[in-house]
This record gives sequence, structure tokens and C-alpha cells, in this order.
Amino acid sequence: MERLNWDLVELKKALKTLGDAFSVLEDAKKVGHHGFILAAEDSIIQRFEYTYESFWKFLKKYMEIVHSTEDINTSRRIFYASVKLGLCTQDEGALFLDMADDRNETSHTYNVEASRIILSDIPAYYAAMNAVVGRLSTCLATQL
Repeated sequence: MERLNWDLVELKKALKTLGDAFSVLEDAKKVGHHGFILAAEDSIIQRFEYTYESFWKFLKKYMEIVHSTEDINTSRRIFYASVKLGLCTQDEGALFLDMADDRNETSHTYNVEASRIILSDIPAYYAAMNAVVGRLSTCLATQL
């Protein structure tokens, strides 16, 4: 359980960095400097990628420890199982499946245009991840 709590702290740090990147983008837009805006957008995409990784791996570990699940080894299967176990809603689960597709798109295709489209979806992913993390944090706090 101690390792799970440590992973939760690390996941919250990753989520915070993603949230901070949104603020940097807003500041860059206020300045109106195209180069700063592009750098801030790239930062959001990069932070989204590592936050996504931290998120699904935390869910995996949570399910293994709290729900005694085994052999669920891909993010998509983790998201399906999260819905079945009631860790997230159907809508969140569907959003997380879209998130998995978008993460693969940003990480493996190196398509700038697609990344810019995905950028508009990241705030919704961020909000949903935060909601699930908040609920699981409460669950973990009551189990200690």
C-alpha cells in the first residue's frame, strides 16, 4: 500500500505539471508571441504523454493491490476494467479510450497537425483524470 501511495503522489505531481502547462499557454497567448505559443503547446503535449503513462500505470497498480486483478497489461484493458470495477464512469472510460488513441497518435506518428487537433481534447482528459484521482485518493485515505 505504501508503494501505491507513493505512485499516487507522483501521479498528482504529473497532473499538476500538465495543469501548469495550460497556464503557460494562456500567458503565451496574452503576449502573442507565436514561438512561445508553439513551445507551450508542445509542452502540453509532452506533459500529457507522461501524465497519461503515470495515470494508467497507477490504475493498474491500484487494481492489482485493491481489487486483486492480475494480467491486465495494456492501457485500454485497464480502462475497460476501471469501468467494470466502478473506478470510473462509462463516460470517463470512453474518454480514456479516446485518450489512449490520442496518446498513441502524439507519441508515434509525429504529425504536427494531428497533435494540434489533439491539443484541444487534452483539457477534458486532464479534468477526467483529476476526477478519478480525486475519488481514488479518498478511497485510499479511508483504507489507511
